[in-house]
Amino acid sequence: VAYPLAVTGLSQLLFPWQANGSQLHDDKQQLIGSALLAQKFERAEYFHSRPSATDFATIGSGASNLGMSSPLRAEFASTAAKALGADPSPTLLTRSGSGLDPHLPLAAVLAQVDRVAQQRGLDPARLTERVKSAVQAGILGPGVVNILQLNLALDQDKAA
Repeated sequence: VAYPLAVTGLSQLLFPWQANGSQLHDDKQQLIGSALLAQKFERAEYFHSRPSATDFATIGSGASNLGMSSPLRAEFASTAAKALGADPSPTLLTRSGSGLDPHLPLAAVLAQVDRVAQQRGLDPARLTERVKSAVQAGILGPGVVNILQLNLALDQDKAA
């Protein structure tokens, strides 16, 4: 009993935001989601997350085990390409390992800039700079962008 209480107490003391799920709230303090979990964005004015094998369900999350030569993978890529436009980023044609990864590599986000800029009536060059300013350090690889946080920032910019 003492160990879990000590770990809980220390995490609340040292890392309260992370210990409570990295929750994101809107201007009205309503819970929107977690910075650690991807959400499904389908409208054209939003940057889209990587597809999820579990349709972004947090309970029972998991990955797809489709190999590179699987006919189902080719069918998925064809469907995704139609939904995302003529030349989507290859990253957007592969599913997240956990099904819930909220981050995308910078190149995959930049591939969506023209669509989002057109839908929001923004200058693509300015939106590109906004995306680049949202890059976070990757754990083992290149920088990544948290799609939920980026979309929330764009909505806040629009409201202002």
